Amino acid sequence: MSEAKSKGYACPRCTVGRCTPQKTTFAEVYHGQLLSVPNVNAFVCDVCHFAEFEQDTLDALWEKLYGDGPLEDRQSITAQKRSSTYGK
Repeated sequence: MSEAKSKGYACPRCTVGRCTPQKTTFAEVYHGQLLSVPNVNAFVCDVCHFAEFEQDTLDALWEKLYGDGPLEDRQSITAQKRSSTYGK
């Protein structure tokens, strides 16, 4: 993570708040069941509470869930958890 990003950045969703590194709960519906993983590193907006998860974290979660499943499934889901500004 770059030093600038570690201090936070303008929220891509509300454009008012600031996304800063925090721990939050990752939640996703997986095979019709709610999957909830507490204390996951993310950048969370202080105004709208939008959360962007680190790509490495998403990769690790989906590797455990999908293992050798189709790559298309993993890519479509992880893309939903990041905005177009992620990593910039």
